[in-house]
Amino acid sequence: MGKKKIKVYTKFNKEEFCSDFFAIIHDGVIKYIDLDNNKMIVDTNKHVITRENSNYIFTMNFIDNIVNVYVKSMKQGFDKEIKTLLVEKSSKRYIVRYLLTDEKIVNEYYID
Repeated sequence: MGKKKIKVYTKFNKEEFCSDFFAIIHDGVIKYIDLDNNKMIVDTNKHVITRENSNYIFTMNFIDNIVNVYVKSMKQGFDKEIKTLLVEKSSKRYIVRYLLTDEKIVNEYYID
């Protein structure tokens, strides 16, 4: 376990972002704090990405094709269906591409 510099590429709602972060990486799990102060946990073994801040917990499960949004103030969660288009894992990168079925938007998340 140790800190490592990672590069994160995202494409959400047709907007692309690229940022460098220091992450803790251990047994296929990558943890870092993003630019919006969200705690990010990327489990490359289970293909689950969790983003948490003071208002919500957002869990994307690419095996079950479900996004769960838990609203902390309401103590309730709800699921949205996604369609996983690509999950690719190698020793140097992790790529996920998925379709938000309600909105017909393809998003992508890429760690190098």
